[in-house]
Amino acid sequence: MAAASSVVLLSAACLLLLATPSLSSFALADGCDIFCHGPLLEAVQLSGIFNDSKHFVDMSLRYSPSTTLEAFLRMPNKSDTAMLKKFIGEFFDEPGSELEPCDPTDWQPRPEGFKVIRDPYYRLWAHMINQKWFKLCRKVKKNVLENPNRHSLIVVPKPFIVPGGRFLEFYYWDAYWIIKGLLASEMYSTAKDMIINLAVMVERYGFIPNGGRIYYLNRSQPPLLTSCVYDYFNMTGDIDLLQGMLPVLEKEYEFWVRERTVPYGFIKGEPIRLFQYRTKVDQPRSEAYKEDLAVTAHLPDLYRKRQVWSNIAAACESGWDFTSRWFGHSGPHRSTMRSIRTSRIAPVDLNAFLCGNYFMLSKLYRAAGNPSAARKHEQSYEAAKKIMYKIFWDPIDQIWYDIDLDTGMRVSTYYASNMVPLFTRCFENEPFIEEAVVRYLEDNDILNMPHGLPTSLTWTDEQWDRPNGWAPMNHMIIEGLRRSQNPVVQEAAYDLAKKWLELNFGVFLRSGGKMFEKYNVENGYAAGGGGEYDVQEGFGWTNGVALDLLLTYGHRLTVPIVPSQFQSGFL
Repeated sequence: MAAASSVVLLSAACLLLLATPSLSSFALADGCDIFCHGPLLEAVQLSGIFNDSKHFVDMSLRYSPSTTLEAFLRMPNKSDTAMLKKFIGEFFDEPGSELEPCDPTDWQPRPEGFKVIRDPYYRLWAHMINQKWFKLCRKVKKNVLENPNRHSLIVVPKPFIVPGGRFLEFYYWDAYWIIKGLLASEMYSTAKDMIINLAVMVERYGFIPNGGRIYYLNRSQPPLLTSCVYDYFNMTGDIDLLQGMLPVLEKEYEFWVRERTVPYGFIKGEPIRLFQYRTKVDQPRSEAYKEDLAVTAHLPDLYRKRQVWSNIAAACESGWDFTSRWFGHSGPHRSTMRSIRTSRIAPVDLNAFLCGNYFMLSKLYRAAGNPSAARKHEQSYEAAKKIMYKIFWDPIDQIWYDIDLDTGMRVSTYYASNMVPLFTRCFENEPFIEEAVVRYLEDNDILNMPHGLPTSLTWTDEQWDRPNGWAPMNHMIIEGLRRSQNPVVQEAAYDLAKKWLELNFGVFLRSGGKMFEKYNVENGYAAGGGGEYDVQEGFGWTNGVALDLLLTYGHRLTVPIVPSQFQSGFL
């Protein structure tokens, strides 16, 4: 199979060389002609010089894009690996060279709020996580402002917190849980800077891209900017920021309505539209070029390949890249990446996020002294809750499900996303719904998992499937349950938080102080696996969730007896 894939990639390289443009066509080249598309990108990514396709597109140019492309075209053999390596060494700098570390000015060695954490080991752990903000803080170097076309980095005005590992830039939906952690650490200025950077993206592009690279400008991520502003304002009362952000939040909402909705029937004679993830992409991702070519290598025609590439990008927009949730379950490629059909799903979580945004906007407008705008969003919120119930709620299983747009049916499969409407407050008849969600988790044996919620119950090699659990999904479901007035539901939230924190803490000890992007919630104390790249450490949203949960439940939590294999003397 590997040999066959190599032949396909080499064939693609040969076609590339036959179609090489002339020098004159690059007179006005910009950074995207290097990092988003074009012959140089294809030549390097197909060569396999770098184990990680993201490496090349995160490098910086030493010269202008035009000069670089002209030099590349003069190369006598563009598929010669040794010559390409030499060329890259001469014309490019390593990833991360456009950024420099920063010391957050509002960092505190002992945040006052940490005193609520009763257990001394958990409290010490919180302080050690708090230290990680230094490791993850970045700002754009001044020379990047002078030559922005030499970088794939999207320039932002304020310092920011990166996820960590191979992720050297900001990411949209990661930012929400990073900000939760910054608020827990009482780093209000840094949290504000993160929000301002996201607002700049909306003003500049009309939406927030997947992350802070130009090759991410063809897709967004789950729309959580309103949540960022809502939580920040509730913590700080910063009315000036709120007043400035309200038009930005409206502008981002308009993008999702205009670009990411699809008509779906009627309710009481009124047409309704559902939100979905989709893109206009019809080529492999720059940051995973050879991987996307390999997925489509044996598909019969270019039309089908482009469909797959578009749905791969849409899956990246969802944040769930990748999972059986987006795969087809019939045909010769069923349950594999070749069957991916993200844009044929109306995701329950995305629709819940937009519904929840109405709720938060109504509260924010009321706080800003605009009752008419508040009432408008309250009405939209009530209408959206009815859609969530009529369309997504399954009366038999008593849970929300994704909608298959081809069949019009609910996708009656467990995914952690099924419970997101609880987090976004997009439901009525609260006691009944909350108890039903707990029963659903019990019926699927989720509450008996040793270390928290798995993202799915489907075994694949994809990172958003079993046995992996992720901080954002665990946090949303814990928070949704915690807000209940029912003590049984509240206790389910506590038990999930306890398990998740014990897992994070155990892996922290075993690994010598590392926090990971994902975890194995079923077997021992281990980081997660699967997907296109090795598990990354850092890790922004994991740190944020851990700190938020430690402050929420720190008065109750105690460290379990640490197994002997963890006695590394680390603490």
